[in-house]
Amino acid sequence: MGANMNAKLLSDLFVQTLFSPRAAADRVMALWLPRNWLWMALALMSVLNGIVYSLSLHMGADPDPQTVQMIPPAFQSPALFTLFLFGALVITVLAITWVGRSLGGAGQVPEVLALIVWLQVLRLGVQLALVILMFALPLAGLALVMVASVWGLIILVVFIDRAHGFNNIFKSIAVLALAVLAMVVGLSAILGVLGAAVMGGA
Repeated sequence: MGANMNAKLLSDLFVQTLFSPRAAADRVMALWLPRNWLWMALALMSVLNGIVYSLSLHMGADPDPQTVQMIPPAFQSPALFTLFLFGALVITVLAITWVGRSLGGAGQVPEVLALIVWLQVLRLGVQLALVILMFALPLAGLALVMVASVWGLIILVVFIDRAHGFNNIFKSIAVLALAVLAMVVGLSAILGVLGAAVMGGA
């Protein structure tokens, strides 16, 4: 009974996120999940996405050596990719929170963290669907990537707006743009560290 209720809750929240992201954001934040639990959930989502990424690497055809050389070293190892993803998500949470508050927002780390964790749950579902579609229906897989990228960005902007209470979508877009700039700096540092780790272990 409890499992069925949890499954129904997730299913309802999934549909609500797609078609009414404002209400979904309020619903996620209203859960008031413990901060420690949310950080562990974020780490878990990073691991699961890393596993799916590893599956996509091993299930596909043998890659072109020239293509492999163009891929950053951190993305060639599932373990390093998982660390990179977790670091990127942590920076995302902190950047959206701090940038938003500097622009007059009221969002706190727990609220932003809860929303990012939920978005990663959705992302995991999309990744799994993509792995299946890319082998069964490659064109459908490409279409899913494009649709999910655009709609995911829209949902993120709406979530930022609700987390900070702006009621101003343009200010939320500004927060996202500035957060992305902060992320570029942070991710560059992470890639440098992971790249050095790969070279050192080679």
